[in-house]
Amino acid sequence: MMKKLNHNLFLTIILFSMLITSAASLQAADKVNYYYESGALLDIADPTGDDKGPGYYQYPLDKRMRRGVFDLKRFTVYEEGQVIVFEIQMRNYIMREWPDTNRSEDQGFVANLWDIYIDMDGAENIGYQHALPGRDLNFTDKMGWEKVILVSPLSEYELFDILRNKTDELDFQNRVDDIIYPDYIKIQRDKAIIKISKLKLPGITAKSGFQCLAMGYKKIVSPNRLLNRDVRAFANNDDFGGGNDAYGDPPVMDIIVPEGEDQYKLLRNFRSEPYREDIEYASVPFVYADGKKVSPAMANPEVPIIKAPAETLMVKPVATPVARQLPVPVTAPVFRPVSVPAAKPVQAPVAVQPAATKTSTSGFVPLKPVTTDGFKPMPKPNDGFLPVKKKK
Repeated sequence: MMKKLNHNLFLTIILFSMLITSAASLQAADKVNYYYESGALLDIADPTGDDKGPGYYQYPLDKRMRRGVFDLKRFTVYEEGQVIVFEIQMRNYIMREWPDTNRSEDQGFVANLWDIYIDMDGAENIGYQHALPGRDLNFTDKMGWEKVILVSPLSEYELFDILRNKTDELDFQNRVDDIIYPDYIKIQRDKAIIKISKLKLPGITAKSGFQCLAMGYKKIVSPNRLLNRDVRAFANNDDFGGGNDAYGDPPVMDIIVPEGEDQYKLLRNFRSEPYREDIEYASVPFVYADGKKVSPAMANPEVPIIKAPAETLMVKPVATPVARQLPVPVTAPVFRPVSVPAAKPVQAPVAVQPAATKTSTSGFVPLKPVTTDGFKPMPKPNDGFLPVKKKK
């Protein structure tokens, strides 16, 4: 019995030592924060209850979409090795399937649609300043996006076909290559976790800016819509209400805003019109590090270092004085007579006859002088009056 107790005690001591060793090795290794809530490229909280677009939008009449489905709560961007991770947290649970039919989509959710616009360099007048079709939004402060991540319930293959076949707007086809498809989407209760390889987002740094649009998903593609629910004057089973039946209302329920900005004021600054060329679009800003509106690249611009030319930096060698040399005496040249050839006799100038006048070839012939042969002009009287002699 005693031997058995000693054996158990020995095993316990060995296991305890192994645990201590493994704990020490873990402390020696690099720490890993599996939640990545610190050191992110962007981590911003959004006020809850503002899922009303410009302040007066209404949810669709479909009772399956509960209040808070389109309400952004937090948006985070961080690096995970060679992957960029985007976390979108909503106020309510993200709908993974329709409750009445239990049907879902390829990516594991059904009602939401997100656009994530990225200003890579944070510089002015670079990138696209208008959002994707159907959003009816511009970007403020002369800033533009270089890449956009379209997070929809559709698979990458189906989304690729839809975007390539949308040829009703030629300008959109120039931007198709800058639309990024997520490599990985996972829904965790109220979070959507999107992972994308860094190879698809070259140039993303701490100076980059982001904007996330929360919209409703609807599989409709038209000249005025791209997989988004529309906004109308009155809500119906599919579309939001509180807008205008004309064009120009941004169908966006929630966005992230930098500090000091008001979402309602930003999304309300538009004018809808029956013709698209007359629309005044609303404009939204990007959000940069620490929730700022101004890009770090613009706040602290790099001052170029002007290097002086190489010749101004070189030390010119000092000329060594040269010993003065005495002038060499020059002897007088010997004079030798030169034979001059005899001058030729000068001939008398020949009188030049005046050239005969040429007749003009311009078509004008001068009048000949009046001759006195046969015709004599009547003499002019002195007083200007010549009486006519009457015949007898």
